[in-house]
Amino acid sequence: MLWPNATRILKSLGLLDDIAARGGPTTHFLVQASSGKVLMDIALGDFDLPALCVRRTDLLASLQGALPGERIQFGSDFSHLEQTGSKVRIHFAQGGVAEHDAVIGADGIRSRVRAQLFGTSEPVYRGYAVWRGISAYAGSAIRPGYNSETWGRGSRFGILNLGHGEFTWYATANIHRLDTTLPDARKSQLLERFAGWHQPVAALIGASEVILENGAYDLPPLPRWTTGRVTLLGDAAHPCTPNLGQGGSMALEDALVLAKCISREPCMETALRRYEQLRRVRTRHIQHRSLWMGHIGQWQNRAAVAGRRVVTRLLPAALFEHNLRRVYSYES
Repeated sequence: MLWPNATRILKSLGLLDDIAARGGPTTHFLVQASSGKVLMDIALGDFDLPALCVRRTDLLASLQGALPGERIQFGSDFSHLEQTGSKVRIHFAQGGVAEHDAVIGADGIRSRVRAQLFGTSEPVYRGYAVWRGISAYAGSAIRPGYNSETWGRGSRFGILNLGHGEFTWYATANIHRLDTTLPDARKSQLLERFAGWHQPVAALIGASEVILENGAYDLPPLPRWTTGRVTLLGDAAHPCTPNLGQGGSMALEDALVLAKCISREPCMETALRRYEQLRRVRTRHIQHRSLWMGHIGQWQNRAAVAGRRVVTRLLPAALFEHNLRRVYSYES
């Protein structure tokens, strides 16, 4: 999901039109009960830039296409690095060595670069599993421009419009210890778990050819990300649970701020430290807010769930829209 904080960056790169053509626009976000009753309708049309849902592969293809081909090299696995004066030397598992002015570790929640700099940090499992799929759907249960998340007891189901008649969906469920389900059994187990939920939940699950399963993991905010000429970016620096749709957007924000710092600071070490200083408050807020939203969304106690439903229906949507602007209207 690309919220306005991300689409603003893509517009500055001249890529927004291309990516918008590949995805689907979002004008409203519904919070629903498992019966389909709308608890809250949050308008997103008043943002200065659109919110879009696009396949990650399409986003990466657009970004990669904007760079000269020789700038990107594949097929080398990071082994370790060493800093030598004004350079950083990278060693690869295949035996090669490369030397650069700086290294940015953007290698995810289980970052090898982070592990070398600061020691191994085991991701924290937050008590629920997440399944994802993509389905074609031509029915009338989804209104144009409306994405949604449905809340049940210890489970949620989200629907996001990819455009061109396709929708990506995600489902969550409280599982004390994650044991990955065999791929062939995921569909039948999800259909059983979400039986009786409003349409098109069952239709989307049933139409998915591939269903991915992962745990909800994050890490507490790190004390620091940078050592000398090496720093971290995206999930390597500040992984969060997938409850705000901000994982990819945070990486885009990081990249823009990092590029600005490097272009403005003559000293590489100073530029990397400045980048970390500028990003720390923002990313820490997103990590905490996403963890909190996931905790509330996964409530299972009947009384707590009933209270959540009542409060959600009574609170004005405008209040949520105002709070969302702090997250989604951020300018890097």
